[in-house]
Amino acid sequence: MKKSPTLIYTLVLSAIGLLFISSSSLFEAEKTLGDPYFFLKKQLVWILIGLVCLFVTSRIKINTLVNNSFRFYIISLIFLVLVLIPGIGMKILGARRQIDFGFFNFQPSELFKFASVIFFSYLFSLPEKRNLKNLALYLFPPLILIVSEPNLSTTVMIAAIVITIYYLSGAEITSLFSAASVLTILSLLLILISPYRLARVKTLLNQQSDTNLNYHSEQLILTLASGGLTGKGIANSDHKYKFLPKISTDSILAIIGEETGFIGLSLISYLFLLLISRIIKLSQVTPDSFEKLLLGGIASWISYQALINFSAIVALIPLTGIPFPFIAYGGSSLITLMSAIGLTMNIEKKYSKLLYSNHDQKPKNHHHRHTSHSRH
Repeated sequence: MKKSPTLIYTLVLSAIGLLFISSSSLFEAEKTLGDPYFFLKKQLVWILIGLVCLFVTSRIKINTLVNNSFRFYIISLIFLVLVLIPGIGMKILGARRQIDFGFFNFQPSELFKFASVIFFSYLFSLPEKRNLKNLALYLFPPLILIVSEPNLSTTVMIAAIVITIYYLSGAEITSLFSAASVLTILSLLLILISPYRLARVKTLLNQQSDTNLNYHSEQLILTLASGGLTGKGIANSDHKYKFLPKISTDSILAIIGEETGFIGLSLISYLFLLLISRIIKLSQVTPDSFEKLLLGGIASWISYQALINFSAIVALIPLTGIPFPFIAYGGSSLITLMSAIGLTMNIEKKYSKLLYSNHDQKPKNHHHRHTSHSRH
């Protein structure tokens, strides 16, 4: 476990996040909360809790995980219902996305990301369950609940993760195309019937001409551009004292770009590529169909979340509220991601030797252990 490259990449990324939260959030925390170290202290707590969860999931038996996957799905679904109930879900800027537990604001949609990767990997590892009917039956209820918060960006992201798992399971291309088409049409309808979403899309279209960037996007672009090739140096950001939106969450990547420049952002991107490629390579050597899909789902989760945040920072899409993995401030996202990394390490322990063997040394062609036979 100590030699796990997966763990090392995760710890390095989390440490980078802690470093830049400490340098970028002092002014924001002092101004809004009266404690310059508020975000730093909270993030440190989230990292410690996340490491505990990582340790637990890295040691849990995979069979136990599979046998309880549907229960986990139902529990996460219940939380998605609870967050919409007045008095339970917190209403912030017109949206109900969090439940206040006093010391911790919990975001049920983040829990469902984790639960969905486990449950749908199990579901589609069973050939008899691998169909469009089951995809719609189990995916649409949580998507409807999440979009009701409202949280369209997370809805689209979860749909993308689940459809990726469905594709990796060997589903028919025609049914996959049908699922993607239906979800795309529904997303467009949700944008058209929602005035604030429609306004954001119109703003995004206007941004294609550089003279029409909205204020937040303009600030993000200016922040990134001011970093140049090598950046201004750690803690030397000027824009964190101005009007950059949500510095420690949505905009932290822009601050990193300002302080470390293109080189710093490239190095962080390379770290993510190392982590994601490690997970994908691991999925290629495991002979178990559930584990393959689970690893593929985790890799797509990290990839999509990073790409969405990166796209918002460079003004390709509006700011979505989806945090940059492991680096941006936020407890729910960090804890669930570290739990997913723990599952990756759980599988890594069994097959790490195969990753270092010669490329021509393939794992024996075991019969895939159909979950319906070996895990019920």
